[in-house]
Amino acid sequence: MLRPTIEAASEALEIAQARRYAHSLTGPSRPRELLHVTLNGIGAYRRLPQDIVFGAEQVAATVRARPFDLVLDEVMSFSHPGEPQAFVISSRRENEALQDLRRQIQEGLYEAGLPYNLGGHLTPHMTLLYDRKTVLPEKLNRPVQWNIREFLLIHSIYGKSEHNVVGRWPLLG
Repeated sequence: MLRPTIEAASEALEIAQARRYAHSLTGPSRPRELLHVTLNGIGAYRRLPQDIVFGAEQVAATVRARPFDLVLDEVMSFSHPGEPQAFVISSRRENEALQDLRRQIQEGLYEAGLPYNLGGHLTPHMTLLYDRKTVLPEKLNRPVQWNIREFLLIHSIYGKSEHNVVGRWPLLG
């Protein structure tokens, strides 16, 4: 996953607050420390399997990418049938550096025999809140952007809004 800087996270939460009012959304904003952009999930487990963690750490250590800028310039809802919709800040701009980072991770997971989401195009997004209302795509006057200097492996405790950092790897090129 990619974690925003404190400044970028604060800007994103300001946007969430403004759009909550503009669209009559009632869901609470996600806590700043949980804001992130997912690159690839490796499964949902009751207990975190150490063999999968070890394998994912080995894959992460092989990734070679340079720091790059990520720009999120629109808000919208992502539908999940029967569940509240994710209200996200996202981008449909092509970001080759982001796609390459994701591809390296996915191919490494595949080659290691680990869970992966090979293929498909990534729409980078950060969930700001959940709500029952749908918000159609809307461009932002001022995008949220930051320089990506590392990626992280986290263990997300499902239903508890808790992320434990398992490992982090710098983007060095």
